[in-house]
Amino acid sequence: MLDFSSLDSLSRSFFAKDDTLVDRRNFLRGATAAGLLPFGLGGQPRVNDGGLMIPVNPLKIVREKRFDTLVAIVHAQIDALWCGRQGDNACQVANDILCYASYLPRRIQHGTNVALLWLDTYSLKHMHRRLHKLSPQKIRQVLNQGEYPRTRFSPPLILWEEDHLLHLAASGLMMLGRMVIHSRTPARNYIGMGWSETCSQPKHIVTAPKPPLADLSQHYDVCIIGSGAGGATAANRLTAEGKRVLVVDLGDFVSPDALIQKIPQADGSVKLAPPRSDQVLYTLYKDAAGQIAGGLSKVDSKLDLATKSRRSKIPVKQSINICQARVFGGGPYVNNAIHLAIPETVYNEKWIGRQPTNVPFEQLDELMTSITHELGVNTEVTDTQISDRSQRFRDGCEALGEEVQPLPVAMRKKCLGCGSDNSVDPFGDHIGGIHEYVPGGPNSFLVQAMNNVQPLEVSYRTTANRLRIGRDEDGALRVKGVDVHRVEESGCHTNTTINANEYVVAGGVGATTKLLSQSLGAAGLRNQHIGKRLTANVGTAVYAMYDKPIWPAGSGRPEPGVTQCFLVDRRMVEHNGKVVEEPALENWFHFPGTVALALTGWFREFACVMKKFNHLSMSGIVVPTEVRCGNYVDSCGKFHLELDCNEFETLLLGMRRIARIYFAAAKPDDGVTLHLPTKSLLMRGGCPLRIRTMEDFEWALCVIRKRGPAYINLLSTHPQGGSALGDVVDTETFQVKTDCGERIENLGVSDASLFPAGCEINPQLTVKALSTLSAYQVSQRCSAA
Repeated sequence: MLDFSSLDSLSRSFFAKDDTLVDRRNFLRGATAAGLLPFGLGGQPRVNDGGLMIPVNPLKIVREKRFDTLVAIVHAQIDALWCGRQGDNACQVANDILCYASYLPRRIQHGTNVALLWLDTYSLKHMHRRLHKLSPQKIRQVLNQGEYPRTRFSPPLILWEEDHLLHLAASGLMMLGRMVIHSRTPARNYIGMGWSETCSQPKHIVTAPKPPLADLSQHYDVCIIGSGAGGATAANRLTAEGKRVLVVDLGDFVSPDALIQKIPQADGSVKLAPPRSDQVLYTLYKDAAGQIAGGLSKVDSKLDLATKSRRSKIPVKQSINICQARVFGGGPYVNNAIHLAIPETVYNEKWIGRQPTNVPFEQLDELMTSITHELGVNTEVTDTQISDRSQRFRDGCEALGEEVQPLPVAMRKKCLGCGSDNSVDPFGDHIGGIHEYVPGGPNSFLVQAMNNVQPLEVSYRTTANRLRIGRDEDGALRVKGVDVHRVEESGCHTNTTINANEYVVAGGVGATTKLLSQSLGAAGLRNQHIGKRLTANVGTAVYAMYDKPIWPAGSGRPEPGVTQCFLVDRRMVEHNGKVVEEPALENWFHFPGTVALALTGWFREFACVMKKFNHLSMSGIVVPTEVRCGNYVDSCGKFHLELDCNEFETLLLGMRRIARIYFAAAKPDDGVTLHLPTKSLLMRGGCPLRIRTMEDFEWALCVIRKRGPAYINLLSTHPQGGSALGDVVDTETFQVKTDCGERIENLGVSDASLFPAGCEINPQLTVKALSTLSAYQVSQRCSAA
């Protein structure tokens, strides 16, 4: 994504003031001014973003110069969904898109700016009009990836396999439009999004008052950086022992009911609706869930992007979306409360030589079992609060003889079954980050810590910038304070240094790696292993659209119920004469905005799917990556992560496994169409592919295999490693080490960055077990001091 702002000159050069085409000479003058020829100059203030010089405020440029183009694209999407009617206000949707985009990384904002300009210029080239001068029908004719038939006068199709960068520009904008349109009430009502009647009643929601911000000038026994699974566990263990503990977290405090939609009714009452997907993403997730590992290859010249022949030489790169919470409460606040134990074979074989000292698997397993009892983890709720969508997945599994396991979750057994969609549970059923305190429990470790005899003190909206590492009078390395920046309730900014006896870093893989790497560097120290041994559970989803509605079905089951109910474990099977491993599967659920985000259609194809939202069931594949040099976290906390060929093949086996399950659940009078997580429409015979049989699926799989992992939409909510036990953290004391093996006496780590290899399952329970072991060591040092 280079500086394309000067392409305004080029796009203007196509036309004279009377909107007629200009001659070739004037066009070349415009090209020179635009910088496509070597003499052009840029005019916007720029900032260096990871080696890329981009405008300081890309969205300001969008508002001032590209807003009409954005509105026109949204207008065409709304027109396609409502079959020629404007069922929502395109201008309001465009403003909501820019609101969401303001939370994305600056380079993605810049990409949005470039994409709008690029598509406008593309329209000028092929239609001799800017996009906002075209009707919705004409826009769909210009931005056509195969959804609409062409004539010999039509612009060329925008195909991923022929011009992946132009396709990426269009697809990114369409993705934003789809998500925001389906996060808003008009589209939700139009497609018939449902919620159980119980869920819509305001009497059930839970409000949690903000705890007071701690006094940062006080001295604490322990300062914990991060309030997620690891930080909250450590805080609970230490406050239970009477230690004075401060937790600081970058995220804000968000009450469980803060994002719920409250819809006024004609009789003056209020009904509840699920939180908007766009608001969930930018309120609760780092970079609005736009943290991308991989993506665009290095581009050396504007001409590389401006001319198709040169664009085609730029190689395609994988991209994996890393979703990490940025809210007080961390991962447990937004996740689905799943608690699965690390497999014994993984701990004993892949962690060998790096396990916590003198902790055999039997002891770790006993500790994990104890944690599940504390948190009220059970499978009863996943049996009783199953939705019709989840039941369809189970029906297919049982028809094939697949063993379906109910997922163990930390939820109250008298759950309302209203689902949380990886967002927030406003009803207090999810024993995760923030909920009402229940005397005698079970409570989340964070809520319990704030209600222990020595209550936890907290400071949210607080960024830890640097650990002050130095030597004490005995020459030992110690942290002498942590420099933080806090945004006060008044909006004022406070910069100060927190002092404590012990410090624990539990900010999540990216944040922990960044803080440790930069703090060691500032002290003239290093550990060459920081950021290495990165692994992740990489996943994707397959959507099954049945001919008949799945919900409502008159079954009495909740909608959406517990959003992840079932696990189909991985297994070894024979395939093409070889024994291979099929990955684990989980049934998933997402509200319309998140589903729309994942679809591949731009206009008609996405509209056809979304209008049958109540026909959908969905499942996810989880593929654990192996430790290798190419996967790492850099000193800025950015992820570099890819699937290798074997992992990609495992992913494809998982997609085939899901396909068999959903086809097995179909009936003679209720067939199913599968939608795969590809970057573009799959075309067959000049038309979008309809996957109605396993034969259709196998054809699609061949195309996907040929195009490689870069052609699949991939994500991970479970990065692990970066401050691995054995290399960066001492396996006995959980203290951070330098390259020389010297330990920093009062600095520990307590999150998933400790993992020396992937746990190959949901890591939450393993994190809490390791954090308990780490907290014990911190407590011992505090007592000794």
